[in-house]
Amino acid sequence: MNLRESAGIALSALRANKLRSFLTLLGTIIGVMSVIAVLSFVEGLNRFVSDKLLASGSNVFYVDKYGFITSQEQFDAVKDRPDITIEDADALRAGVAHAKLVIAQTNASVVARWHNKEVKGIQLRGRSPGYEIVDDLQLDAGRQFNEVDDQRRRMVAVIGPELADDLFGNLDPIGRQIRLGADTYEVVGVTVAKGKLFGQSQDRFAAVPVRSFIKTRMERGSIDISVKSADQASMDLTQQEARIVLRGRRHLRPGVGDNFGITTSENVMQLYNTLTGGIFVVTIGVAAISLLVGGIVIMNIMLVSVTERTREIGIRKAAGARRRDILTQFLVEATTLSLSGGLIGIISGVALALLAGLVTPLPTAVSIPSIIAGIVMSLAIGVFFGSYPAWRAARLDPIEALRFE
Repeated sequence: MNLRESAGIALSALRANKLRSFLTLLGTIIGVMSVIAVLSFVEGLNRFVSDKLLASGSNVFYVDKYGFITSQEQFDAVKDRPDITIEDADALRAGVAHAKLVIAQTNASVVARWHNKEVKGIQLRGRSPGYEIVDDLQLDAGRQFNEVDDQRRRMVAVIGPELADDLFGNLDPIGRQIRLGADTYEVVGVTVAKGKLFGQSQDRFAAVPVRSFIKTRMERGSIDISVKSADQASMDLTQQEARIVLRGRRHLRPGVGDNFGITTSENVMQLYNTLTGGIFVVTIGVAAISLLVGGIVIMNIMLVSVTERTREIGIRKAAGARRRDILTQFLVEATTLSLSGGLIGIISGVALALLAGLVTPLPTAVSIPSIIAGIVMSLAIGVFFGSYPAWRAARLDPIEALRFE
């Protein structure tokens, strides 16, 4: 008996007992579907986070008052540090030789108004010139503000396309005066739409020169600084230069710890991987239980099948079938059962991931390795849990099998 014939017998048994076959395969279907869906979500999130973190370049790090905080204890330890100021940003710009860009930045939430129109929840971004490179923004119309605008504290703004549509509709926003909070700014540019991030719009903002922001809104408080090194190779050297400049400004003696924080994309990715790694392990563990139950059900059904077909096995052996032939037949049948459930689970998992990507803000990405993993798991379950029933069938005595009623 060849593999094709054994697989045909298994599929015939599936068709003959549709309900029993479905219930037999349900555990495998749910397990494989869960694995495919989880791997698709994780892959989508990995790509999404990597793209967002690397949008401004992997050679960007951030200087702020607190550093990379992951607990209340860490925050309590650093909350009394001195503020990061615009003068610190100027010192970094002048003193860090390997920095391509140094961008001072700060944010506030304001209400935007133009004539009788009002838009709430607008993010007002105070930025140094060149911010569009770090923030990954492109112009659709007008211009970006420049160094002269910043140094002279001009009241100019570059706005997102959603804010432009809400305030001006089909009118050209360039050159019009809008109120951002209590202050009036002239719109000099509109950016290209970036869409939504986890359901939140990235286009409801207004960017203004950071010194204008500080003049009108910040009597005191800390800003953040983005530093982009000349290239990836000089990233570590640029961080060391920034640390030396700030320690010198704050008169920190050797051996005294920094009273400011430096955060890199690597720090964020490590935290992300830690968080998603735990979720991934737990979810895969639950899916593995479903696969285990599915495998046990397949083994049970195969044992029942051996009992039901004892006389058939005796006839086959009497006709010259060897133990190896019987073993192969039942092993192929178990594997066919499991693989059928696995294929249905793969199709269901891919469909579930794609559907979730359409109706929710969660990013998903179906990868070939996840599909291969589903097929391999299905085959492994069939071979492992089908081995004992197949071995038991092969060990039957042909004379006793022929007597079986």
